This record gives sequence, structure tokens and C-alpha cells, in this order.
Amino acid sequence: MFKHYRTTHLEQFIEQLYFENHITAPEQITIHGLALALNIHTTYSPISSRAYESNSGIRCILLDSRLPPMKQRLDFLHELCHILRHVGNQLIMPDFFIKSQEIDADKFVLYASMPYFMIKSQQLPGDYNQTIELLSGTFGVPKDMAKIRFDQILRREYEGELTSGLANYNRPTSRTSQQPEYPDTTNIFAYYDPHSTSEGPDQLIICLDYKTLTTQYELLIPRDERFKEIDWETLKNIAVESTISGDIVCFDGQITLQIHRLVFRNGFSKHTFVVHMREVEQLIETDQRVTRRFN
Repeated sequence: MFKHYRTTHLEQFIEQLYFENHITAPEQITIHGLALALNIHTTYSPISSRAYESNSGIRCILLDSRLPPMKQRLDFLHELCHILRHVGNQLIMPDFFIKSQEIDADKFVLYASMPYFMIKSQQLPGDYNQTIELLSGTFGVPKDMAKIRFDQILRREYEGELTSGLANYNRPTSRTSQQPEYPDTTNIFAYYDPHSTSEGPDQLIICLDYKTLTTQYELLIPRDERFKEIDWETLKNIAVESTISGDIVCFDGQITLQIHRLVFRNGFSKHTFVVHMREVEQLIETDQRVTRRFN
């Protein structure tokens, strides 16, 4: 069903963890099953859930006995992430590092409770709301959580399809080397996914002219500017290269495209690049957290 979805490093970590411990079906994602497979000692008490390691090296998760079973299982997955991926005592840890660990643990819960390799093996209905119902029931999670996960998969599938589609449309039919036709000026276009619920653009298409590409280290991307829209029919006829992590930087509230990185990877053969706004928004959020931390 999903041909273009790419799993993240965290998803791959969880999938490998599950495969190594023979956890291959939703009904196996239980507190008892995971604790037994991963040698985690689990206890219950009427205090907030937490994870710790005893002086003898035993890994422990204490779960809040006042919570309903579904919330206890999600708490278990959250604390499991801390045990498997994080070090340090949060009681003496700087707030920024605590926040970073908590964000990672929240993502872990989303992926660990609904692993992609299990989702793609399901016979999902064509109706969106029915799919949410199915995922919620199959994986034992709240409907709003199932919705977040399914929306995430649809978004990444779309982004993968966009990048793949552009690559297919622009794949050269001849091995003859041709000089690329650079635009007269550098332009930034906005692409709006017709299926998106976001108010802003879903992707930015940045077309660099020759002078900018060959002389500038980076390009400032205005945050408040409304860029000219570009439609799919126009976009599919443009040779577009996808940016990767590190190509976009957010510092002190300013977003920049790192042209020198693009040139290092592609030389001057590529001059038009797609930037996913979801990644930009994450960079802005991280930059704001760092700014608040040091102000």
C-alpha cells in the first residue's frame, strides 16, 4: 500500500529490537511480553511512572497503579525508551536535555505502539475514518493517537512519492552530458499539497541562478514572505533534487539553505531543490528552545 514511505532511524531501531525478540504482531506489544523479552523488572505503585536501574544493575520500570491499563502500557513504552536510549539522572539534568529526551520518548511510544512493519501488513480499508478505527482497535491505542500516526505515514508517503515522482519525470533519457539551463534569477516557489490540512505550503521549491550557486555560501529563506505558488503540472517538468539533513539551518530565528553543501554533493549539475516544511518547522522549534534556554 505504501510504496514510498521511508522509516526513520528511531523506527529502524524499534523494528530491529522487535525482530531480535520475535515480536511480530500487535498482540505481542504488551507490558508483560516486552518486560519478559527485554528483562525489565516491572512494579506498580500509586505514584507517577518512572524508570531506573538498581545498584545491582537490574533495569526497572515503576508504573502508576492509578492509571487505566491502556495508559499504563503507553507509560511503559515511554519509560522503556529512557532505559534503552537515554543515560543520566533527569533530577540533575539541564531542562533542555530533559526536554530532548522526553520528545524522543514520545516519538518512541508512537512508533513502538504502532510499528510501521506491522501497519503495512494490515488490510487497511479505503476509508480514512475506518482506518483510524482499525488501527486504534488493532494496536490498543487511543483514536487520536492512531490518527496522529496514520497522518504521519500519509505525509511521509506523500513526500516520498513527490521526490520519487520528480526523479522519474526528470530521469535523463540519454547519457549525453548536457549543461543545465539555469534560471535568470533565484526564485522560491511554494507547493501546496491538495490533501494537506496545513495552512501554509508543504514544500518550498528553490531555484538557484548560476551566480548564486557559484558565489554564495548560503541563501536566506524569508519566514514571513508569501512565495508564488507552483502546481504539480509545472513542478513535474523541473529537475528537482531533495535536500537532506543539514542542508537547512535555523539559527537565531533565521532559516538558511546551505548552498555550499549542495555544491559539494552535486557540483553545479543541480540548481533546483525541494525543502519539506515539516522539517523546517522542527528546526524552528529546536532553535526557539535553545534561545529560551540561554536567555
